[in-house]
Amino acid sequence: MDQPEAAQARTLAGEVAKLIQTFEADSSLTDAQQTIDSLTVMRTELLEFAANPADDRLRRGVQAHITNFIGLTRQAAQQAG
Repeated sequence: MDQPEAAQARTLAGEVAKLIQTFEADSSLTDAQQTIDSLTVMRTELLEFAANPADDRLRRGVQAHITNFIGLTRQAAQQAG
């Protein structure tokens, strides 16, 4: 059961890495450095969870990151129009 979650965490970490690259490439985006820092922490913790999917502390952290990620995505969509 933990292996599919680990694979999903690695996949999401890859998507977060793409977002980091987007913000690094366009520093005109709102709060670019703060967002890069937050996404970097998210990616690191996703990879830690992927390596240790049975760790409940990491699981709770990943759940919080996913919730925040969804919120940021909605906010960005609203700002984009």
